[in-house]
Amino acid sequence: THVNNGKLSLQRFVELTSAGPQRVFGLADKGRIAEGYHADFTVVDLKRKETITHDWTKSKCGWTPYDGFEATGWPVATIIRGGFVMRDGEIVKKGGGQPVRFNETLEPIS
Repeated sequence: THVNNGKLSLQRFVELTSAGPQRVFGLADKGRIAEGYHADFTVVDLKRKETITHDWTKSKCGWTPYDGFEATGWPVATIIRGGFVMRDGEIVKKGGGQPVRFNETLEPIS
């Protein structure tokens, strides 16, 4: 919504949601689409308008504080480690969560 309203550039949004957290928290193999990194990303239709509802939420709690919020820009696919887990609003593969690795805990390369 902020990208569509011109309050935030798309480049800055990507920085805040991918490369920034990777840098701040020292996440290994995350934060960019490049060789050697996990292919984790969400595809967003920047023009699609939807209203967020509790029914849409797939989390265990079953509710969202954003219920009723009208958003412009909607996730249409989520890819984790190179495989689709969500496509067109439907979960297509159960999450296969794995521990997050941090740069400081990696073994040095000899």
